[in-house]
Amino acid sequence: MKAVNNITYNSYLTIQVNEYFLNELKSRYNNKLMISKNELSEVLNISSRTISNKMSEGTLKIRYIKMGTTKQSGIMFPIIAVAEYLTNEMNEENILSA
Repeated sequence: MKAVNNITYNSYLTIQVNEYFLNELKSRYNNKLMISKNELSEVLNISSRTISNKMSEGTLKIRYIKMGTTKQSGIMFPIIAVAEYLTNEMNEENILSA
């Protein structure tokens, strides 16, 4: 039964952390549903160029939407995807493990 309680607690904690990140991002970006690459670079504390490189390499673990069909079309990141990414990064680093 302890394993079930531990899984339930970890799931609960993950949900709470995800909601925290989501609320923080909404507050920081005036309830916008999506943020730009520059805004994402602020959140992750990495350069926009690094984000572009990760996108090109296919290693960016955040869903994004291309706003058009041309090469110069803008890229937007749903804040829920950013919150999920931040939560998953914490899980991978075992910060949320009990």
